[in-house]
Amino acid sequence: MKTLTRSIALLILFATTPARAGEVDVKPEADVRYRHDALERGDVDPGEEGVNHRQRIRLRFGASGELRDDLSLRLRVASGDDDPVSTNQTLTDAFSKKSLTLDLAYFDYRPVKGFSLVAGKQPNPFFKPGDSQMVWDGDLTPEGLTLLFSRQSARVKWFATGSSFWVMDRRDGEPDAFLLAGQVGAGVRLGEDFLLVASGAFYDYTALKGRLPVYDDDPFGNTVDAGGLLVNDYNLVDGGLELRGKAWKLPFSLFGNVAMNLAAEEGRVAWLAGASVGDPGKPKGWRARYQYRQVGSDAVFGTFSDSDFGGGGTGTRGHLIDGTFTLNEHLSFSLTLFLSRIDDGDDTRYQRIQLDMLVKY
Repeated sequence: MKTLTRSIALLILFATTPARAGEVDVKPEADVRYRHDALERGDVDPGEEGVNHRQRIRLRFGASGELRDDLSLRLRVASGDDDPVSTNQTLTDAFSKKSLTLDLAYFDYRPVKGFSLVAGKQPNPFFKPGDSQMVWDGDLTPEGLTLLFSRQSARVKWFATGSSFWVMDRRDGEPDAFLLAGQVGAGVRLGEDFLLVASGAFYDYTALKGRLPVYDDDPFGNTVDAGGLLVNDYNLVDGGLELRGKAWKLPFSLFGNVAMNLAAEEGRVAWLAGASVGDPGKPKGWRARYQYRQVGSDAVFGTFSDSDFGGGGTGTRGHLIDGTFTLNEHLSFSLTLFLSRIDDGDDTRYQRIQLDMLVKY
């Protein structure tokens, strides 16, 4: 705890010290989100108390710096515990103190134009159509090495990503678990108002089958045997497609995402389709979005998939509807509705409403 406290103090100093001529250009970043989260699991008769209401906050602050033209550094801490797919902190337990954790710590080295080496605890480097969280939760910050390549021609931008991430450090002669991943894709300009982005990826998890889940002994929907050991390996093929453009001067997006676990025999396919309209990236901007998804129990690795939809993990299907309004450059509001079912044999209903207010710097 003392080490983290010292690190936070250094981060604050790093972020707030003005740059002098010839020194590093430091850019601070910070955001605070306040959320009302209402969850209902199962069928509840009128008048019964079946809804769990929670108040939650998320704090993130950090700084980035350009050390040279080809080298940058970024650090960020966040609220929450060690959950790999959440930085939320529930408000509870008699005003108890809340934790901060290391969320990002990486450098980005760009030795030649179009190539980049990222090392450390980093943002997810893979393209996700329509910001899909079917395979990767939005709060996940993987750990390891990533090599990025991109090249722009007149109307096409090619990109490729290769990563080696450390998933589990085991002892007593047990093999460590890694994620070896690669993705290729292209963005193609169609006229002046449209962009079509397509991607294909392969994610190979090592040393998972026949072992305990990697976080909190929870399979997050993946199949386990009577002893709680994972039944399958996870060798995922992932394809994404997104069309962005403007219709009557209004931005829109149509997107789809399909994944298949080649190492599983049942529950091996996941798919998502959706659309959005609007742009919340500027003051008075807004966006409305809809998507439907169906995720087989072993189609993706549940520990790292969406932690909100269907209660988190795999073996879910249903709808997501959300809307965002940006009041000004610092303040925005959003509403998200989850209408889903859990494939648990009882077809359990899982409904969730999230009301968010976000302030960022």
